[in-house]
Amino acid sequence: MTIKTPQKAILTLAACTVLAATALAPAANAAERDDEVTFSKHVAPILQRSCENCHRAGGGAPMALVSYEEVRPWARSIRNRTEAREMPPWFIDKNIGIQRYKNDPSLSDAEIATIAAWVDAGAPRGNPADLPAPIEWPADGWTYGTPDLIVPSPEGTVEADAADWFGEWGHTPSGLTEDRYVKAIEVKEIRLHEEETEVDDDGRAALGLFVVHHAVLTAEPPEDPGGPADCGAQTFCGERDNEFTLVHELGQNPTVYPDEVGVLLPAGSVITFNSMHLHSIGREVRARLDVGFTLHPPEYEPKYKLGSTSLRRATHYDYEFDVPSNDDHVMRDGFHRLEQQTKMLTFEPHLHSSGKRMCFEALYPNNAREMLSCADYDHNWAKVYVFEDDVAPLLPAGTVIRVMSWYNNSDTNRNVVDPRNWKGWGNRSIDDMMSGITRMVPMTQEQFDEEVAARGGTFAFGTSQDQQ
Repeated sequence: MTIKTPQKAILTLAACTVLAATALAPAANAAERDDEVTFSKHVAPILQRSCENCHRAGGGAPMALVSYEEVRPWARSIRNRTEAREMPPWFIDKNIGIQRYKNDPSLSDAEIATIAAWVDAGAPRGNPADLPAPIEWPADGWTYGTPDLIVPSPEGTVEADAADWFGEWGHTPSGLTEDRYVKAIEVKEIRLHEEETEVDDDGRAALGLFVVHHAVLTAEPPEDPGGPADCGAQTFCGERDNEFTLVHELGQNPTVYPDEVGVLLPAGSVITFNSMHLHSIGREVRARLDVGFTLHPPEYEPKYKLGSTSLRRATHYDYEFDVPSNDDHVMRDGFHRLEQQTKMLTFEPHLHSSGKRMCFEALYPNNAREMLSCADYDHNWAKVYVFEDDVAPLLPAGTVIRVMSWYNNSDTNRNVVDPRNWKGWGNRSIDDMMSGITRMVPMTQEQFDEEVAARGGTFAFGTSQDQQ
């Protein structure tokens, strides 16, 4: 079974031949034309790399941003949203910690300045010959590539104005006839019906992009679908180490496992949709989740064979905290000790509506400390940040992970319904949480030493791993 991925466009810029308007045109004017920022030559390559993934026909965004005709009406909005770093939704702090992550769509300062200069110049089209080759995106809207296996959830209806709903959506047979290892997973919320409804939007939080806040996906034997993992409204519950598990969250990007990590999807298994959390968005919606699996070839054998309890760990929970009313900068922290050598594959903050920021810091056994990752947080976009393989943090046994979270429970946070109320732990979107969800590889000492040697030998813990 072949893995289909989007054909990458060649982003080399065509050489621009400057034609003089007249033989007597001043050289200065020609230089000004050379320096003009245009859509074709400068802006289109940026949009291809960082925006088209969603902003295209069949993509998840509300409008396409591919052609000049599609982009031009949104020029000022694009400038404003990119300058505020609201788009693309990728919130890693560029000044702290490890800076290399897979599939990073974020814009550099220079790219943001280029977009601003283009808009300020009147958003000129430029020479169409300067356009980069178009990307051939999958026609079905998947961003990682058309999956090898698509498993739909049962359908459900979310009322326009109702309390958050917690429960089960049942299960769907995978249809697999042989054991296969998963390379990547992408989950899409599919809207089957949306009904315009008259509701009171006064005070409604700006959480209107998705109706599924989260879903816990597991692979279960066909004779026992939803067995030990059927745990009602809890996010995490009884698990078997040999089962596939993924926590899907709203606005999440595809999860791509390193080639050496094997996550097994057993033959004949059913995919269960457990611990669902749905919330109203101001109109009645009937929806389902489509789970797309990209699979390794049948002959693939991983170095690390991992199941749910070894691959996914919540590094910290804090059930007893409160965020005061009308406070825009509240910090809470917690600690998680690693009992064995570990490689951290991902950084995934999970807060709720008043969440503002999360950081992971490593406190090493030799008393050195290192800030691993920091990211701002928007409850519409629960992103997973996957480290590049050669900078994924290597953490010796005894390392303590410090999880730090900040909250903004004030009227400057558009996701907060009523900042006059204090916020405590709760499952509703308008309540709060503090959990750092990571994917980690527990390692033997031999495996750990091998990884250290592959990065150049002696590893100086407490030195920025981005530089190793």
